[in-house]
Amino acid sequence: MTTTRISPADWPEAVADTDGHQLWVAGPGTGKTTFIAQRVAHLIDERGIPPAEVLVLTFSRRGASRLRRHIDQRVQTTTSGLHASTFHSLAYRMLEAHGAVGLGWTSMPELLTGPEQVALVAELLASEDPSRWPRAFAPLLTTQTFAEEVADFLLRSQEHLLTAAELTVRVTTRGDWRGLDRFRARYLAVLAERDRIDYGTLQSAAIDALAQDSVRSSLQTFRYILVDEYQDTTAAQARLLELLSIGNLTGVADPLQSIFSFRGAELGNVAEFGTRFAPARRFELTQSFRVPAAILDGAMALVAGHDDAPDVTPAPGDGRLERYVFHQQSQEAEWIAAEVERLHLLEDIPYRNIAVLVRSKRRFLPELSRALGRRGIPHDSPDSRLADHPAVRIVFDIARASILEGPGGDNPGGQAELDRIMRRLLLGPLFGLPLGQERELTRQRRRTGEPWSNLLRDHLPRAEALADLLADPAWAVDRPAADGFWHLWTALPQFVDIVGDPSRDDDRRAWSSLSQALGRQRDRDPSLHLAGYVKLADEDDFEATPLLSYRSGSVDQITLTTLHQSKGLEFDVVFIADAVEGVFPDLRRGRSLLEPRLLSRHQPADPAEAARLRLDEERRLAYTATTRAARRVVWTATKAGIDEAERRPSRFLNALGRAEPGLPDVDEREPVTPLEAEAFLRRLLADATAPAGRRLAAAGVLAAGSLRDPTWFSMVREQGSDQGIVDQPLTLSPSQATAYDACPRRYAFERRLRMGAEFGRYATFGSLIHDVLEYAERAAIARGDRRSTIDDALEELGARFDDYDFDAGTRRRAWYRRAVKLLVDLYDNWIRPGAEAVLLEHDLHLEIGGVPWRGRADRIERTADGTLRIVDYKTSSSSPAIKEAAESIQLAFYLAAARQDPSVQELGECAEAEFWYPLSKNKTKWFALDTDRVDDVLDTMRDIASGIASEDWTPRLGKGCERCAFRWVCPLWPEGQEAFVR
Repeated sequence: MTTTRISPADWPEAVADTDGHQLWVAGPGTGKTTFIAQRVAHLIDERGIPPAEVLVLTFSRRGASRLRRHIDQRVQTTTSGLHASTFHSLAYRMLEAHGAVGLGWTSMPELLTGPEQVALVAELLASEDPSRWPRAFAPLLTTQTFAEEVADFLLRSQEHLLTAAELTVRVTTRGDWRGLDRFRARYLAVLAERDRIDYGTLQSAAIDALAQDSVRSSLQTFRYILVDEYQDTTAAQARLLELLSIGNLTGVADPLQSIFSFRGAELGNVAEFGTRFAPARRFELTQSFRVPAAILDGAMALVAGHDDAPDVTPAPGDGRLERYVFHQQSQEAEWIAAEVERLHLLEDIPYRNIAVLVRSKRRFLPELSRALGRRGIPHDSPDSRLADHPAVRIVFDIARASILEGPGGDNPGGQAELDRIMRRLLLGPLFGLPLGQERELTRQRRRTGEPWSNLLRDHLPRAEALADLLADPAWAVDRPAADGFWHLWTALPQFVDIVGDPSRDDDRRAWSSLSQALGRQRDRDPSLHLAGYVKLADEDDFEATPLLSYRSGSVDQITLTTLHQSKGLEFDVVFIADAVEGVFPDLRRGRSLLEPRLLSRHQPADPAEAARLRLDEERRLAYTATTRAARRVVWTATKAGIDEAERRPSRFLNALGRAEPGLPDVDEREPVTPLEAEAFLRRLLADATAPAGRRLAAAGVLAAGSLRDPTWFSMVREQGSDQGIVDQPLTLSPSQATAYDACPRRYAFERRLRMGAEFGRYATFGSLIHDVLEYAERAAIARGDRRSTIDDALEELGARFDDYDFDAGTRRRAWYRRAVKLLVDLYDNWIRPGAEAVLLEHDLHLEIGGVPWRGRADRIERTADGTLRIVDYKTSSSSPAIKEAAESIQLAFYLAAARQDPSVQELGECAEAEFWYPLSKNKTKWFALDTDRVDDVLDTMRDIASGIASEDWTPRLGKGCERCAFRWVCPLWPEGQEAFVR
């Protein structure tokens, strides 16, 4: 084909030249989308072509939506009936209308999503005979990763239009493909049997239907077909166009932006356009309206030598292309965040016109997100999905809990997961339980084995609706997902409280988006219930696209995305970050186990030639990303650290120009924020070479505090009220009294405000040991033994350890060894061998100073003389002083309460109370209460109750201060004295 170059002055005539097959090659910013929209407007408005006879196709839904908007803005009459969609959407509509005639279908099969296809492949692979697969793959047949690889292979084989016979021929040339042709035949048969279809089969089936003359004649009503991003078409899509076109096909392409070969895109389609659609003409759009010379020259340097490179005239105006190399990733992220802030403040560039592009979201974007967050720069968190929104996770948690609570959910691992889910629900916004109340419910659940639904009905009346949902999971498994969500929404009254809270607008948006996503899912596949939807979201990164975003569209925020996802977007400023070898370009040979790229007739089998083609595509990806910017492009990378000797900046940084990239000069920039101004003044003050006058001025400004209000500093606030944090009526426990007695201020933060009091591993360890000892002793009592044995305890430990969260790997094994050591030490050196347990984990109640107190005694045992002794197990290795135990609030309460407890009195007189410390570093393993001091301790408890009731939080110095997390707000310490404005 000969090439005709089209300048902006030639556009009116070129747009009107609509007949015949045409390939339009257009570089970045040359107006490809605008050209298509103007041609469609000319066809409809000037030529009078009915919109229904015009078909516009593109690669992605986002591209189709953008193209449709451009068309609607230019067509003066009406676009009603105009088809503007993706190839997949077109194929689906064709099969809906003509599947019965062309393929003999009785109804349109249900279309599988990507995760659903993988799930079906995994199901079939699990029943495969391993001997029929390559030996290396046989152990992988039941893995999710291999199922994903096989699903991708099947999809690509359909996109490349390989028949069963052709695939068998291909399989015989590669030993690692053995079995795939037979498996594809089985997979397609199951699809037909279940009345399903996947995305690859969707297009091949549409082509098969078009092979029928009656179908083809009814569909060849499109007099004009226009295709955007033609370089991204697959073999199947090119064939579809051949069958549909009746002579007026306009394909618009930029061969240098062909970056989707891993999705089956055939770059050869552009080169073969003239042959496939002969006779055809070739045109080039010559003027870029977006990319200035400095940026375009750098981009072209990345793809130098490409045969199909269009000759493009740069856009007028100045542009900048910069390259910087940093010492570490955090430095790179901080600089980019600071530069974004400067661009917004100094150059008045909206955040929405700035983008940071990366090759992989997992490596760099989390670090950058933290740097942006520290500056208050709006952005979406990396990998943010509707399915991961906290409000949506509440819905998912309830659905998952109902399955685990119901029949078949009684495995130990599932019960541990159920307890974790219930903890999130009870502590979360639906119920907001205090931590102590939640722990009490969890402990009772583990002790009694009662279902959560029963516990909630008996102990938390306002959670009765949740109990009903847990007791009967039919709503989550027997209805379409959308109906299940609606049942949950109407059944749980707590949703009303959240929706009525103006501060929770984001939650309302998330639930609205979820509702619409589930509604669309029901229309597509009514068999998928809510529990199944949750499983797909959790296991397969499934994300149904909602019609309404749960994010406010009015928010001006920067774009953080991958290089591939930036295709078709445009910004004022683009940062291409984390450009290091091994990441960008990514030339890993093992990216795909089965290498479906070799199914293409354009892909060489020679590894060296294949590597060259991969590098060429990475260069095109770099070109595409660079040309997204209209004003400035900044490439950044990091040098190798001490432990990363192989890492170095990407070769692309040097390909951009001659100068060696270096560090940006940040110290010479004028500060634009109070933080930067303060840093500038501090550097000036410390610079011994600076003039004395400037240093003195800097000191004066810093000392005056005029840069920013003191309350802007981290942790510096106006001191607020310390009243109103005690719930009424007041109920206390001995552990609360002990905490208050140690330091009232710390007690207020930890117990009342629930700050810094997370249920840590040591507390988890204590709960485990208490449960093991309780159940081991109960089993011994049940069989008539005086005491359990170490074998009983270790058996209980093995049965219960997996129910507790102790991380994984080495740490988990270390906690297990610690538990074994404690139990062995306890049983080998049983502190009171002559006594027998009569009560275990016994609840005790007592009113002191007009306030109800409650606690639980770990063990009450009968001594040889018939009296009773209270024992409290301690799992710490740090034991108390003898005097501390003698005056223990906890032991004094147990003894006083037990003496008034009828169930204890029936068993005898309670005369002693003591702590047991099996892991004590000292020789002493037990510490007794001085029973003569009980009345004095009770008086102390009355004073404590009065102090808590009156909300007296006066801090108290003690040995716990060194490890206190609240010293920074404690007025008894220097750092705390600086925490508030006085």
